[in-house]
Amino acid sequence: MNFPEKLSDFKCVTALTPTICTLANVRIPAQCTEPPLEAVLNEAEKILPAGDKVEKIFLYAPDAVGIHIWERHPEHLKRVQEVAPVRIPVKTVMPSVTPVCFGSMFSGATPDIHGIQKYEKPVLTVETIFNVFPEDNHPTLISSVNNCSIDCIFRRRPITYISNQEDEQVLAYTKLALQNFNYDLVVSYSTGYDKNTHAFGPFSEEALKAFYYNVDSFVSIAGWLDTLWKDYNRLLVFCPDHGAHATSDNHGGHGTDMPEDLYIYHFYSIKKKGK
Repeated sequence: MNFPEKLSDFKCVTALTPTICTLANVRIPAQCTEPPLEAVLNEAEKILPAGDKVEKIFLYAPDAVGIHIWERHPEHLKRVQEVAPVRIPVKTVMPSVTPVCFGSMFSGATPDIHGIQKYEKPVLTVETIFNVFPEDNHPTLISSVNNCSIDCIFRRRPITYISNQEDEQVLAYTKLALQNFNYDLVVSYSTGYDKNTHAFGPFSEEALKAFYYNVDSFVSIAGWLDTLWKDYNRLLVFCPDHGAHATSDNHGGHGTDMPEDLYIYHFYSIKKKGK
């Protein structure tokens, strides 16, 4: 893989939680291991009036979208950066499997601290964004696929859970919920790229179709939120959990320390109310 960034530029996936907490002026979970992302905070200082905080947050979480796919499809990288221009090179945690990585991303804790260190889906007992945002009176929603990691490991929090069969249903019900209820923090998950990568390989026609769906969905939701949340300072993030690699049997996998599994991009967009 040929990164435009130096390896020393990559931030740990655990930095997402303290970053969004800082932008929203919400308490950072006690076990966070990283400081907020300086590049994102600097962007917020440029855009938001002094003293203002982010009031609405939408996290689009597509499974397994690693840097390798952007290298092969720079035209789609451009599309995402047009709506979320702050690109953060991110290194995920090991093992690079979904519950371990999302557990770290949304708790700010490394696997040895949050407790998921293999592919399993217990309910996390450490603090997460799904604890501290409701604690600060921010209505919170997770919209995901039935029985996926995000649907399982963040249960028993005072938030709304919506579970559906397919990615298209997840996104449709996410939008329906936002139209009818006043959520401040929203996570919308997409599993299609990961599912088709495992079945057919990361660059297969089926996997690429799911990847294009992720890009189209993110770009579309960005425009939609500009209207729905126009009266709020808002944050939009494209935040996958890990990448994936091609296997020798013409399928795909992840969980290793291969660069294809470990290295991802997160994309941030910050807009002020009325913009």
